[in-house]
Amino acid sequence: MKKRFLYITALVTGMCLTTSCEDMLDTKSLSTDNLEYLTSNPTDARKMVAHVYSFFCEDTYTSRMSTNWMQNTDIEIGFIAKSQSENTDRRGVWCLNMKQFNDIKNCWDNSLKAIDFANQCIQGIENSDMYKNGNKDMKQLHGEAYCLRAYWYWLMCNFWGDVPFATTPTTAQNMHNDPRTDKNIIYTHLIQDLINVEEEMQWSDALTVEYMNRDFALGFIVKLAMFRAGYSMQADGTMARCTQTGEEYTVTYMDENGVEATASSADDYYKVAKAYALKLIKLKDRGLNANFKEIFDNQINGCNPGNSDVLFEMGFVPNSGGDIGWCHGLSVVDGSKGAGTTYTNLTPSYACSFDPQDQRLPVTCANYRWLYDEKQAAVDVWGIQPAKWCRLDMKTSVASKGTGINWPVLRYADVLLLLAEAENEINNGPTATAKEMLKRVRERAFINANNKSEMVDNYINALGNYDAFKKAIIDERGWEFGGENIRKFDLIRWNYYSDAIVNTIEWMRDVAMNYNQLENINGEFIYNSEKEIEDMNVAPRLYYEYINGRVIFENDYFTYRDQSNSTYSSATTLSDNDIKTPNATFEGLKRIGFADSFISVSSTNPETGEAYGKDENGNDIKKGTLHERVMYSWHGLTDGALIKGTEDISSLRNKVTPYVFPIPTDRVVSSNGVLSNDGYAIRNK
Repeated sequence: MKKRFLYITALVTGMCLTTSCEDMLDTKSLSTDNLEYLTSNPTDARKMVAHVYSFFCEDTYTSRMSTNWMQNTDIEIGFIAKSQSENTDRRGVWCLNMKQFNDIKNCWDNSLKAIDFANQCIQGIENSDMYKNGNKDMKQLHGEAYCLRAYWYWLMCNFWGDVPFATTPTTAQNMHNDPRTDKNIIYTHLIQDLINVEEEMQWSDALTVEYMNRDFALGFIVKLAMFRAGYSMQADGTMARCTQTGEEYTVTYMDENGVEATASSADDYYKVAKAYALKLIKLKDRGLNANFKEIFDNQINGCNPGNSDVLFEMGFVPNSGGDIGWCHGLSVVDGSKGAGTTYTNLTPSYACSFDPQDQRLPVTCANYRWLYDEKQAAVDVWGIQPAKWCRLDMKTSVASKGTGINWPVLRYADVLLLLAEAENEINNGPTATAKEMLKRVRERAFINANNKSEMVDNYINALGNYDAFKKAIIDERGWEFGGENIRKFDLIRWNYYSDAIVNTIEWMRDVAMNYNQLENINGEFIYNSEKEIEDMNVAPRLYYEYINGRVIFENDYFTYRDQSNSTYSSATTLSDNDIKTPNATFEGLKRIGFADSFISVSSTNPETGEAYGKDENGNDIKKGTLHERVMYSWHGLTDGALIKGTEDISSLRNKVTPYVFPIPTDRVVSSNGVLSNDGYAIRNK
């Protein structure tokens, strides 16, 4: 049952509560007397910790740091036009061309504020007699505070790179006067913290997955260790793994055999990840829910049970928090459960990467949205919806925002795949354990497949070396977590971000050239009616019938239909205005553009309106123009390299994707020279 009180802002004596409209630097730390009183017993200490959770209810998290800022990958994408690519707002973030604007300041301030309250909770609880005497509830709250601090710092390091680091209460104002700390030192510290406190925490089945619990603490150690082992942007704007091995970069832990060990080098941290993944499996293993969709249905109307696929999810209540189903998920233009328009879409290359029998495909990707009077409207290639959550599935009617739909932070499948990845890294190739972890995830995905053994056992057995298994992990994590917005950070730690974007652009260009019969001649897309169209296992168009307000697709992403000499040539388009017509019926096949939509083909120049002329046979010369959404949706990486779409953009694979946000200008100024954006925010030098 959803904990209705959990993330509602706690009424704590002496606190100035925050809202998204306030300057979050105004609140000072509690006095020592107040802190001791408010953390002296489980009832009051729970209110203190609940206040830290309440920061997740702010727009800075619900509509920014957990959703819209996680776009611009090979999976989640906020497609934008040329005119939007230079905007000084969220669209600049979407296309990797972020500049200074108020949302960045609000998110920076809110993160530091949450961290400071977590530090207050830690200090107060550690000084309380009940904690010192071993009270289990106080120990649990102590662990939650450490987990909350770790999670917020993890977010900050992924968004801003190296950030100021404080482990004791301070004013947020003073935190801005601290220099950046190497993110690898921060990760090291956080890992050690959670290693030290996880055993005092309670399991999710004794608590709830809406509190940070022992399951989550163990799983988050695994995730933090993988990030500590991976790549990140350095102060000079390059990508690298940590090479430091001093005391500040070292943790002490119990290895998989229960023997005390230390980790200092980046490679050592793969062993830390392995040890704590195995510890979680040994102590609290669980099967994955056979029904993949049920994971997200549970989040829509309550929460997942303890000891299930979800280790921790942000718990929200209707009309009080959570923007899933409003800014993320299936779009609902107008309905009895309110409206919401997703700001995040999924790339067509991602949708087409699934096997058709993978049960995750229809749960993750939808080529429709909900329109008027709960009628569906088909969407084209630019509008593939993240389908895991839909506000129409809620049992309760809510306002447009604050749906109360929970947000998944860490799932057990994530830990299993991280263990498989760590094993591959430690042994320079897959082990039996690595393959078993991958198998557990794929078995669920293909539980109803006709060729299950081929898709699971045969697929995994063929992964015989490091590179093949690493690619399989990259792919599997994409299929498993699409729309859950963890891809961006994964791509960063793999140093695969630029490659993934280039692969996506090239895929869209190449399939469109094929289905539009285009050739690259002297740097232009030239139409050639004699060019043979290949079946690339991608549909050029999607065909459907509209029956009783529902879109019933005749083909899928993978089914080629030759329109030229078939019944499909008679298919027509259907607009939103058509669907709005009362009592209207629409018979016959309808169509929407798909793989043919990335390039527009015309006999006239789109910029000048002038005809291209005639060829030697007297036919109109036709040329293709790459759609601006392909050219500008990753503008921060492609600017200056992708002009027409015909260029060889392989050089971008060696360019650092500019993912790091700038520290807000006024915070840099107020630091009196301590803070700087030099090197980090490479689009803002």
